[in-house]
Amino acid sequence: KLINREVQSSGMAQPVVNGVSPLEGVPGTKVTIRGENLGLNKEDVVGLAVCGMDCLHTLEYFSSKKLVCLSGSAVGKGKIIVTTFSGGEGTSTVDFRGLEPPRVELLDPMEESDVWTEEDFDPYAFLGDGGVAPHTAAAGYKMADPMGISSSEGKRKPQGSNLNQIFPDGGSGNLFADNFNPGWYLLEKHQSVTFPVLKQGLQRLDTELERSKDAPVEFIMSNLETFIQCYDSLSDVNKVLIQNESQYEGGAITDKVEELIKESSKQAHGLFQGVLKCKSRADATRNALTVLHRYRFLFSLPMNIEKNIKKEDYDIVANDYERAKSLFSGTQVKAFKRVLGEVEKQIKNLRYQLKKKLLVLPSTLEEQKKLIKYLLELEYEDDPAWECITNMHKWLTKLLLSSKEEFQSAPHHHQPASSGEQTPLPLHLESEYPQGHKRTTSNVSSASRGYTMSYSPATNTKTHKQWDGKDISRPRRILFIEEITGLISESLPDFCSLGHAYFSSSLFQGVLTSPEVREKIEINCRNNKPKFDGMLAEIVEMYSDMINCSLFSETYDALYRNRKERLGDWIPFSDDLLETSGVWLPQVIRQIRKCVNELPELPDKATEVLRHLVSDTRTLCAITIFKRVSKDIEVLHEREFWRVHAEEGGVVTSLPILFENHVVEVLLSLKEIVIESYPNEIQYGDMSLPVRHLRGLMEQFLGCMDSLAFHSEDSSTDDAGRMVGEREESTPIEDGESGIPPLDERLLMILSNLNYVSLQVIPRLYDCFLSHGYPECPEVIDLVKERMEELDIRIFNRYIQHKCECLTANIEQGMQAGGFDWDCGKPPERVRTYVKELFLQLVIVHAEVYAVSPLLVEKVLGRLVEIIAVEMLRLLREVEEFSQNGALHALIELTVLERVLDPFLSEESENNFKQAKELLGQPTFESEKRMQQIVEGFTQKTSLQMRCFKQKLFT
Repeated sequence: KLINREVQSSGMAQPVVNGVSPLEGVPGTKVTIRGENLGLNKEDVVGLAVCGMDCLHTLEYFSSKKLVCLSGSAVGKGKIIVTTFSGGEGTSTVDFRGLEPPRVELLDPMEESDVWTEEDFDPYAFLGDGGVAPHTAAAGYKMADPMGISSSEGKRKPQGSNLNQIFPDGGSGNLFADNFNPGWYLLEKHQSVTFPVLKQGLQRLDTELERSKDAPVEFIMSNLETFIQCYDSLSDVNKVLIQNESQYEGGAITDKVEELIKESSKQAHGLFQGVLKCKSRADATRNALTVLHRYRFLFSLPMNIEKNIKKEDYDIVANDYERAKSLFSGTQVKAFKRVLGEVEKQIKNLRYQLKKKLLVLPSTLEEQKKLIKYLLELEYEDDPAWECITNMHKWLTKLLLSSKEEFQSAPHHHQPASSGEQTPLPLHLESEYPQGHKRTTSNVSSASRGYTMSYSPATNTKTHKQWDGKDISRPRRILFIEEITGLISESLPDFCSLGHAYFSSSLFQGVLTSPEVREKIEINCRNNKPKFDGMLAEIVEMYSDMINCSLFSETYDALYRNRKERLGDWIPFSDDLLETSGVWLPQVIRQIRKCVNELPELPDKATEVLRHLVSDTRTLCAITIFKRVSKDIEVLHEREFWRVHAEEGGVVTSLPILFENHVVEVLLSLKEIVIESYPNEIQYGDMSLPVRHLRGLMEQFLGCMDSLAFHSEDSSTDDAGRMVGEREESTPIEDGESGIPPLDERLLMILSNLNYVSLQVIPRLYDCFLSHGYPECPEVIDLVKERMEELDIRIFNRYIQHKCECLTANIEQGMQAGGFDWDCGKPPERVRTYVKELFLQLVIVHAEVYAVSPLLVEKVLGRLVEIIAVEMLRLLREVEEFSQNGALHALIELTVLERVLDPFLSEESENNFKQAKELLGQPTFESEKRMQQIVEGFTQKTSLQMRCFKQKLFT
């Protein structure tokens, strides 16, 4: 029943017997059985019966399609039944006929023979066949039926207990027994024979009896002459014996012969008894060997179990143990019980070893499932699956706490940081952009030290970053978070999968257990489900608390009492999260999110804890990245080395490119953290945070430009007193040269940088901002551009002021040079020197501006011309009286300036020159002619210089 139940559960095919060869034979005939599914191996065949007789002990296994055995002592037709452990029971579709054994002549017990002759031993008698009549010592063979009828066909013999009930006075079907009963004999031998056949058998028996009565007379009559000859021979022998007796002393010779015969008979009897004893011992040995062969599976089981345990073939051990219990569990045979006891000891020790191995961690999920299956099949008394789950929970908790103790036991770990910012509680983080942050000497930006933080995704295999050619090792805070995240990522999925397999009963599929054990497991599953959910929540809460305490300074004090006790004492990490750990924070957040996303389905409580953990760390990472980049941009002016390169519209330094790279990198990094969300994650709610920080980064860059223009240590007034055009050879502006350029050139570079940022960088950054999924914020861009224009105006005015201080001073000094008096009487012959110098200074300014930004030429020179016109008007208004020649001097100078600076004259400049001319009055014809000659001569001489002012031709 157990085998059939296991077969039904496993779904394996039953044996099919569709061929038998030969179809009949006497006991001991080699029978070949063919079919399908006749066993995986010899040990898989647990039963083989031919015509109702067990023939398993003679089985020869060839394949799953061919078996060979020796037929038993059954007579008549019958089925062949094959039973396998893997497929159950199968019955043949053809019958086998057992024949009566041939008549055997009785041999002389003293005759030499190479083999023992079976006399009183039936090899199948110990199996309980009550239908075989016991043999007597006098009958060494089985007699043929005296009625001439063959054995009954198609039905088994009636059991002895039934015949005893029919014949309460006793009886036997043995023809040689004293209590022979004909009715017993007929029921035992010919139960299914019809009455006419019995009548024919009776007639045959009567005929044989009559024939046996006449047989002696007929034998004597036919051999009478022979008998007479024998009598004569015996008479002659008698005479000789009597004659010999009279001749010898000692009595009759027959007496002597009789004594010799008796003595020989006695010796022969002794020899025969010895032979019989040896034969009895041989029979006992043969019987023992037969039993051992029949039950070799049981007797070799302890050795096989020990061998398979060493090979770790626990499946075979469990199958053999189950088979032995199903076959011999109720036996009363002492030998069997002793073997079964030894097997039980081995199985008990194996259970202990398997449980010990199950509790050793770490271990793979498949290995755990196999060990649980083996323990259940070996009838482990407790619930091995739940013991494994509780042990794994304790192991995970211990791992997390051990990792915390390891990383918090470092020397000086408890010392507070000398500088840096403290991070408050999660969900209460300061989201406003930091304004006016100042760095101390000890925490100078990594950008100012030659290290630029890369916020692009990094591989998990890197353990350090490069900084000025040196390695930056991970801080202990980051190493701790990475280690516990790795522990959760590697171990928690197996823990969850084992629990799900346990509660869904998939863990027990294919496990051979009794219905009682299965019912017990189902009850345990129902009772342990809430406990398992609590274990998962406890592990997830501990993991979340450790990360929060590592990243947020006030988390530990805000924990509930039970969670604080579970976590134990907590020593804050000493490194500065913003300065040191912030470099690695994006990579850590990426690992946390990947770990959480790859976890299997968890209870609602654990899932909610992990969702809030990811949300808090994403917010912290976003703010930390913005703060780090903000600090890098804030001191970006410290990295200005005034190396320029050509861009559209002029030349720029490296600051705009550095600024753009910082912003683009942080936008790319934050896209993964802020914009992209895994399933079941809390969506990043405050999308105004990136907008505010983008505005803050741009304003920080404007602050850098402001610092370069107005607060630079090199922007001293020493350059202000230098004449325009007096450039030191050590301050070139070409890319690749060394030295700091003068203030006016630096201001022009700053104006060019601002112009490039306004026209090129900001549009590109805004497009990048929108293309990565950030919200539109045109008002922020407009505000930044407005502030940039204000800064541009301030810097431009400073540049103009710096240039005008030299220009206006030269105009006033030039007018009064040589004691010139406007009331002079000498007529003018040429343009005075100060006008030429003023013209050359403007040419130098034009070249200086054009070299940096051609777009600024018209704006700069136009403004300078306006200032020159205003200054000329002011100076001429201060003159009390002009002579005719003095007025002509002034008119010539104004005309020359007006003609030379014509490309840059504005309406205001033209109006000022006009007012100045009106102060001089209308010249005479001769004065005007002289003026034209001088002006034409000057323009011809300076035509080459004047070509640079044709700015529109070149732009």
